[in-house]
Amino acid sequence: MRHAKLITLTLISLFGMLSLFSSLTWAEAKEIVIIRYRIEPLHFQDMVDQFKNTLSKRGYKEGVDVRYVDILTNTADDRSIPEVLKAVQRHKDTASLFVTCGWVSLYARQELKDSKALQLFVPVLESVARELLPSLTATPETNLSGVYLMYPPEKILKITRFLLPDLKRYAYVYDSSIPADISFKKAYETLAPFAKHGISVNFIDLNSGIENTKKQLIEGHIEAFGGIVGAFQHRKELAETNIPMITSFTLDIPRENLPQYLEEGNVLAGLFNPFGACGETAGMMAADIFDKKTTIQKLVPQPARQVSFINLQAARRLNIYVSFEALDSVDFVLN
Repeated sequence: MRHAKLITLTLISLFGMLSLFSSLTWAEAKEIVIIRYRIEPLHFQDMVDQFKNTLSKRGYKEGVDVRYVDILTNTADDRSIPEVLKAVQRHKDTASLFVTCGWVSLYARQELKDSKALQLFVPVLESVARELLPSLTATPETNLSGVYLMYPPEKILKITRFLLPDLKRYAYVYDSSIPADISFKKAYETLAPFAKHGISVNFIDLNSGIENTKKQLIEGHIEAFGGIVGAFQHRKELAETNIPMITSFTLDIPRENLPQYLEEGNVLAGLFNPFGACGETAGMMAADIFDKKTTIQKLVPQPARQVSFINLQAARRLNIYVSFEALDSVDFVLN
């Protein structure tokens, strides 16, 4: 009987020690707070998966060396700003790193600029990155860095001019309630005249209603249009205008999945950055910081991998001739 009690006490003691060790280990784990919003189709999930996978390969195992707090806002628009601010306030004294996706990075930055917390934006539009940092060409004296998407409006208009050499009127279709759309609108508005390639850029707000937007496109004699979040969400309805869409794709999908998102709509050509590649790059950046190989102050923001494409299915549907020179100028062609 005494022997059984001794075994029981020993087991209880061992269990207590293991629990204490586990608690200490968990307390020492680095807290990474991810804040993302609901962008179609998977809300930055490919980026998150590749970020975690890269850190794991570098020796930072989830639940052991790292614990993640993954916050997904309720909407893709500015109604979720209070959620972002509240999340940052809750974790800024405990987090080893904030990973912020898209436009939420701007609002997280407001709360973090006077703190010691580190921030990686993964990914943001280049125009958003320019608002976050004083420069993209020099090492920033700040506690944030990250990966930005190269969707320069000039390049989109250049592709447009190449495909439609006689085009005069282009429209940027945006949703004024979506910060990413507004940020990209500013990039169009600040283009130098030479960067427009002789194209008149018009702005149409989807908040006026989808039917009114379609009416403005047709009555405004728009010959091609583009957009970011709002235009993508309404691509099927906008396709009813039979106006080609030449645009940027901000989708968290692998390159091989792109064709299925081009089946609906009139997307003739555009630029695409796989979000998974952004997550891999950011994971390497985070691991280098944790390994003390560098500091965030020394990490110059990096451009994401970018590919350009032409969609021949849309070209045939819209009866648009695509020259061999145009086909040869892009990274891949969708038949």
